[in-house]
Amino acid sequence: MIRYIIKRVLLLIPVIIIVSFLVFALMELAPGTVIDSIVANLKNATPEDIAALEAQYDLDKPMVYRYGKYMLNLVQGNLGNADLSGISVWDTYANRLPYTLALSLGGLIVGAVVSIPLGIAAARRAGKLTDTIATTFSMIGMSMPSFWLGILLIMLFSQQLKWLPAGDAVNGFSSYILPSICTGLMLMATSTRLTRSSMLEVLNSDFLRTARAKGVPEKNVIRTHALGNAWIPIITNMGMALSIMLAGSAVIEVAFTWPGVGRMLVNAVLARDVTTATGVVILTSVLYVFINLIVDVIYAFVDPRIKSQYVGANTKRKRHARLAIDQQEPENEPAVFIDSEELAAPAPLETHEDTAEPPATEEIAQAARPYAPLNEDADIYALVSRKYRKRSRMGEVFHRLGTNKGAIAGLVIIIGLIVAVIASLFINFDSVTASNMQLRFAPPGPDAYFGTDNMGRDQFIRVIYGTRYSLFIGFGGVLVASIFGLILGVFAGYYGKLADELIMRFSDILASVPGMLLGMVIMIVMGNGTGNLVIAVGVPAIPIFIRITRASILSIRDNEYVEASRAIGFSSLRIVFTNILPNGLAPIIVTVTNYIGVMIIVGSSLSFLGFGVPLPHPEWGTMIANSRVFIHSAPWLTLFPGLFIMITVLAFNLLGDGLRDALDPKQKK
Repeated sequence: MIRYIIKRVLLLIPVIIIVSFLVFALMELAPGTVIDSIVANLKNATPEDIAALEAQYDLDKPMVYRYGKYMLNLVQGNLGNADLSGISVWDTYANRLPYTLALSLGGLIVGAVVSIPLGIAAARRAGKLTDTIATTFSMIGMSMPSFWLGILLIMLFSQQLKWLPAGDAVNGFSSYILPSICTGLMLMATSTRLTRSSMLEVLNSDFLRTARAKGVPEKNVIRTHALGNAWIPIITNMGMALSIMLAGSAVIEVAFTWPGVGRMLVNAVLARDVTTATGVVILTSVLYVFINLIVDVIYAFVDPRIKSQYVGANTKRKRHARLAIDQQEPENEPAVFIDSEELAAPAPLETHEDTAEPPATEEIAQAARPYAPLNEDADIYALVSRKYRKRSRMGEVFHRLGTNKGAIAGLVIIIGLIVAVIASLFINFDSVTASNMQLRFAPPGPDAYFGTDNMGRDQFIRVIYGTRYSLFIGFGGVLVASIFGLILGVFAGYYGKLADELIMRFSDILASVPGMLLGMVIMIVMGNGTGNLVIAVGVPAIPIFIRITRASILSIRDNEYVEASRAIGFSSLRIVFTNILPNGLAPIIVTVTNYIGVMIIVGSSLSFLGFGVPLPHPEWGTMIANSRVFIHSAPWLTLFPGLFIMITVLAFNLLGDGLRDALDPKQKK
């Protein structure tokens, strides 16, 4: 175990080097510099003044020099001073980190307290009302953008009921309640589903039947035996959720004006403060990897099967030697000789004529006779053949998908969204952006179904027009991630060895940078726009598709038909794309469907932070960000774009679950 921990800690060194260089280089490529705001505040700045500022910030020297100077200070434990304020980056980070940690831990506690009992109750009453409620709750929670939920909570509990403050962390414990609930929403949703799934696998196990037969109370059976064997995936999800909360807290911190690390990074990136942005990303990535390490170590104490993997080599050698001695035959035991004819002779089969069952075909025929003319064997055979005919693989998938009500509902919603996109093609962009100050802040009614905004623009037309942005971001981001992930995953899984090692280390390093942070940096470099936002949401998801594709290829590449193709002399590319990949697409298809919704939420979150589609384009996240200052007087401006985000993501989640059940019947609920 100690060797494993030391190895993981040492792997942080290349991660820090590559992540720091990546962020430093991307920030250097971004248009503008840190002195732009200083020059803008100076009146009649001369070229000599600008040259002096460039020399002060080493902007007159190559980027490699500035990076080397930064890394030299970093080795000495100095993260540098902020380019604008001159305050130590470490001091600012240390002052803000407790707020982010408290927010993340609060969300973790809220999510765990709600999700684990709800998941257990859903598993114990599978298929009943409790299970339906829990499943619906988790689906809606996974589909709801956190920044929109935060605004709704502020509207209800802070402005309308006046029970709780709207963040700011200045009112003591009460300030943490709304941000913690908002932070824990995603954990509530995912952990409820995972707890339910894990408990369902355990509840029907033989050892639980034995415990019940011995008279163990049902509460002890559930808490001690069932939950104890279902902890591993639950702990995994909570550890990953905590890492994501720490890294992706920027959205919630901006929504609640929270003085945390995420908001600090957003301000640094917007101000082109390279020193602060690089330091925050490095520290957040280290914290991200460190939390994952803690989760891996906890595995060993929860699951003895994992703990046994870290037993020292000498202990294993002694154990194997001891087992070998115990399995040796005693010397004084006489040998037993078996005649070869007796060994080859088959044992007689026992028959029980009185309990023999009729053939299955006879049962089917008897069941079919009420529906067919008597004594007409041909009609009976035709009826049975139609009823029990074997479907093709695709036919069976479509049959299962058609019987899933949730998947059908999701498909209907997606078709409606596609119709909305087609309708938006006939809407003139000028009519979407044109203002009419006489109709500003009109409430929803017959003239404007979703009301009007502060510029008098019809929100219904703007929301319908914004469908094209969200679907384009979702499909485009998944396309970027799946293409690169598929190619790299295929090479890693099929060729293995050096290719596998290089690709997987690249995947680990890319995954060590939190996706929201990487997306912000990419948008700063490339500039705001829909196409750039597609790249910003797609690149952080590449490691997910690499791992899924690699795992799928590894499970297939040694099958007999693949070996036969090699023996025939097929090329590697032909084998991969005609034999291996078509048989391993099921998990990739499910991941693609589920991640369309994730891309839509990430894209709208970046737009909400100001890194996405700019105004006056009516992208849903941008519309919510622009209208949150009017939530008291015109709440409909925030309500309808958020509802469309939630419904769109919910539709893709429902369809993804249906595809998962259709492609893998073992995963059916």
